[in-house]
Amino acid sequence: MLGRPGVEDGWRSPAGPSPATAAPVLRLTRASRVHGGSPVWAPLDLALAAGTLTVVTGPNGAGKSTLLRLAAGLTRPSTGGRECAGRALYVRGGGGLRSAQTVLGAVSVTAGLAGRREAATAAVQLLGLQALAHRRVGTLSAGERVRAALAAAVACRPALLCLDEPTAALDSHGMQALVTVLDTIRADGGTVLVATHQPDALLAAADGHLVVGDGRVVLR
Repeated sequence: MLGRPGVEDGWRSPAGPSPATAAPVLRLTRASRVHGGSPVWAPLDLALAAGTLTVVTGPNGAGKSTLLRLAAGLTRPSTGGRECAGRALYVRGGGGLRSAQTVLGAVSVTAGLAGRREAATAAVQLLGLQALAHRRVGTLSAGERVRAALAAAVACRPALLCLDEPTAALDSHGMQALVTVLDTIRADGGTVLVATHQPDALLAAADGHLVVGDGRVVLR
């Protein structure tokens, strides 16, 4: 059974500054992206504070993935700059885990790369994956793979987590798990940037909403 973040589920959230007073975890300064001589992202100024959730929406091809990759540091700005106070992690859908590994094994390996292997079991429990812990990732449904990828991300405890379309394959149980995960990360001081076509369940709890189109933010 999924619970709210707290000591009982293996996660302890230290007290810290409120999002309004915290220094930015991510800062993009006039960051743009040009590919093949053509602009794909217009210069952007963006600051995301610790413990916040920002939802990114927009049509296909609007630039949501480009923005998240810039934020995560996977794509370097062609102009401008990026500063991130800690580790950034980018997760697209349910990708990134090896199909031949068990769920717990895959989460443990990913967490181990961040020096947090011991956090794997708690992350699997947080996502309600105990019954699937010893199933191979390749046998999971699309929604279960998303939850497994989220467990790996949570176990790594990044300062900035960029989730690209995590809601696409989730049922109501998976969506509840996602909301619980985001609550946990924010309570622990983490910053989350989520791109989605299904924002309704997330916007109620979001601290910010960016609407993108044609490679730029058109509404904040």
